[in-house]
Amino acid sequence: MSSGRRYVVLFIVSAALALISLDNTIVNVALPQMQEALKASTSELQWVVDAYSVMFAGTLLLAGALGDRFGRRRALVIGLGIFGSASLAGGFATSVDMLIVCRAVMGVGGAFIMPSTLSILAQVFTDRRERAKAIGLWAAVAGAAIGLGPIVGGALLEQFSWSSVFWVNPPLVVVVLVAVLLFVPESKDPARPRLDPLGAILSTVGLIALVVTVVEVPDSGFTAVTMSAAIIAIGALWGFVAWQRHCAHPLLPMSLFTDSVFRVALVSVGLVYFALMGVMFFLPQYLQLVQGFSPLASGFGVLPGALGLFAASLASPALALRLGAKSVVVAGLLIVSLGLLIAATLGVDSAYVHVGAALGLMGIGLGCVLPQATNGILASVPQQRSGLGSAVNDGIGELGGSFGVAILGSIVAVFYRSAIDTDIDAAGDAIASVPASVVEAVRESLASAQLVMAQISAADAQILREATGNAFVSGMGWAFIAGAVAALIGAAYAFRSFPAQLAPVSE
Repeated sequence: MSSGRRYVVLFIVSAALALISLDNTIVNVALPQMQEALKASTSELQWVVDAYSVMFAGTLLLAGALGDRFGRRRALVIGLGIFGSASLAGGFATSVDMLIVCRAVMGVGGAFIMPSTLSILAQVFTDRRERAKAIGLWAAVAGAAIGLGPIVGGALLEQFSWSSVFWVNPPLVVVVLVAVLLFVPESKDPARPRLDPLGAILSTVGLIALVVTVVEVPDSGFTAVTMSAAIIAIGALWGFVAWQRHCAHPLLPMSLFTDSVFRVALVSVGLVYFALMGVMFFLPQYLQLVQGFSPLASGFGVLPGALGLFAASLASPALALRLGAKSVVVAGLLIVSLGLLIAATLGVDSAYVHVGAALGLMGIGLGCVLPQATNGILASVPQQRSGLGSAVNDGIGELGGSFGVAILGSIVAVFYRSAIDTDIDAAGDAIASVPASVVEAVRESLASAQLVMAQISAADAQILREATGNAFVSGMGWAFIAGAVAALIGAAYAFRSFPAQLAPVSE
């Protein structure tokens, strides 16, 4: 294949990736409007975000294996069809339950799209240096789309309802689908490995149960549902590992985990998405509900992070050749940690330059890490099993993002509720006229508080508005500190285990 044709393929699969990356954050900007229109609780709102991640992570390994066996382009086409159809249905949702189901189906579509884009690149770009540049561009597009999501979402919400963030996808899917059919070559594992149905069932059940546990425990605690999900996750994943060790044609060969490069690259990818998706879940709420930004302005507010990620992803391959992959990954994780620590000092009235500087640093750090870590995973997997390697890469990223939303989000919630209870007790008689239902809504979350402010007097609303803003910022600061500590641990691990340079693609 000529160089020009290869880069046409790169552009098309990157456009497919951009669709699902855009959707990860375009929804976040619309959450306040969705909550009001659909009368959704905070936990239901979280499931609008997490239903996608649950099904995405749960079906990735199966989707990657199907792509290797039956064709990666075919898997990409199927994924685009599922994703576009479910997005269209989501725009017509009249209840939060219906919307959650549509988001879950979109996650299944995304599970076929994302690993297909990366495995197609691994087949088209076989030269190590050229492939590293292609992955840098692929990661840059993902970062740019994640950053553009809030801007596109904000622009749509300025003119239309929350449904528009779902209706924007189907026309774009049609364009990408036509381009895939016209220009992207088909490829599959020539050995046509047998499928592993039991492994697929165990991994899917185990991963879904794991994400459900992580999402629900911080909000619901140890209930019958969360404990059952945890037991199912442990049992299914333990059974999956045991089966993979004895299966003649395993879905995920356990021998991969004996490779130190594979392990450290997985951890690096997971930490990148842990920080990225955790921050992107609640930072738009800070900009809109604390600082008073419009949805569109809050979208532009997170742009420095996207620009930093885009620029650093493009520069990462060249920096790795010059300085070594290890140096770039370690430096990237340290920069992420620095950005998070700076963000931890944000206050209710912080100037936007403070927000932009922190986001820019986080974006630069993430852009340094992601291409090298992704390249490390693919370099550890035989080229003919690139669908498997891509699925593992994307799966650990989605799990990392789910853990980021759940863990960092729960830290915000815990400290928010602690601080707001203290402030409400201190206010005493000053808010004695406020109805109990309003006080409970204020205790639940910042978003819930904003919805009930109109029910009380301006004086009472001002007292509660200041209290909720300060409480949210307090929780957000502790969440940023937790993220910074995680990034520092990742930097230490990468310094110890990441290779100075990545080896050529395995054959």
